[in-house]
Amino acid sequence: MKNRMKKVVCSLLVASLALAMVGCSSSSDDAAADTSADAAAEEEGGEEAASDSETIRFALMSPMTGDAAATGAQQDNGVKLAVEAINAAGGVNGKMLEYDVFDDQANTNQAVICGEKIAADGNYRFVVASNSSGCSQAAYPALEAAGIPLVSGVNTADFMTNQGFTMYMRICVKDSAQTEQLVAAAVEAGYTKPAIFYTTAETDTTNFQLATQFLKDNYDIDVVESAQIQPETEKDFAAHITNFRSAGADCVFFFSEYSPAALFIKQAASLGWEDYGRYSSAGCSNPQLIEIAGADVAEGFISVSSFVADKEHAEGEKLDFINNYVELADVDPGEWAAGAYDVVCMMADVLSNEEAADLTGQELVDWIKENETYEGIMVDIDIDENGDNTAATIVQQVVSDGVWRQAQ
Repeated sequence: MKNRMKKVVCSLLVASLALAMVGCSSSSDDAAADTSADAAAEEEGGEEAASDSETIRFALMSPMTGDAAATGAQQDNGVKLAVEAINAAGGVNGKMLEYDVFDDQANTNQAVICGEKIAADGNYRFVVASNSSGCSQAAYPALEAAGIPLVSGVNTADFMTNQGFTMYMRICVKDSAQTEQLVAAAVEAGYTKPAIFYTTAETDTTNFQLATQFLKDNYDIDVVESAQIQPETEKDFAAHITNFRSAGADCVFFFSEYSPAALFIKQAASLGWEDYGRYSSAGCSNPQLIEIAGADVAEGFISVSSFVADKEHAEGEKLDFINNYVELADVDPGEWAAGAYDVVCMMADVLSNEEAADLTGQELVDWIKENETYEGIMVDIDIDENGDNTAATIVQQVVSDGVWRQAQ
């Protein structure tokens, strides 16, 4: 049995505290931010950073540009808040945390490049994984070869822990569990003629298959219509909306990021179709969905995720996190921010332990799996041998009065 570890002080500072980061490439930097590690390695050979006993360096890989940039900004802000709080409290055994941001653009080819750049630096203790499971998968081989653990707050795809990735860990609930809860919620609400809108991303395709099978096996319900789209190039969904409506769909499951789903419901409203249920995977549970679609159109949209910024159901450090995030970003945090925050705080907790302080690579990951438990603001954390979090939970949330709230 694992012993409960002493939690590193990761409580947030008052909102008025400046959020100046040491050694951090912010999301507002140009696209060359992800070359910072290469530049340091070329100019200094990485030796100075490796011998610097005053810092612990890590990397964040995330989409800072492109259609998914809002999720990247959430991850970056979550990391910022964690690093600022930990460093202000004295760091990890006196060592300050520093991090660099690598923009994967939510593109698997770019993710491979990011992984290679991070690996080439040679001085990162761990990597906070991309919001995209596909990008994390693409970057993993280079990181594994370099002995750098990859830790995710939001990768939900089942395949990430089904491939023998021994140096990968995630703290969120995987897709199969999320999809089953989502489908069950819609059926319990009385919907019997679902349509499914999903993208070409492997995660979304898998969710489509899971939902279709779960509906048939457990409720004898067939999907009346479906549409797979390429989010980078398709923005007009009028034909799909017409097909769904003509097929008699009474609800739509969205397996996509927030942007395509927001465009779909906005266009559907403009075409006069609003009397249908809307249910989504965690990718849509972003404030940007409300901003793009409009509060009135998004009202009643239901999603599942591991975190919802509902102050009525938050207290202590979680409430502080929500308040300070809003102060920083002028928008509510989603699970991307909370997950990244928890990952950094958990890793700081691990490295503060005398037994793990000097461990790297596979030895560090194995120690975490065998010893670490952590109480996060998003989820409690207890990683099993496959890299999944056995303590993770999910909640339903709904758009109400222009914000995401925990569903009652």
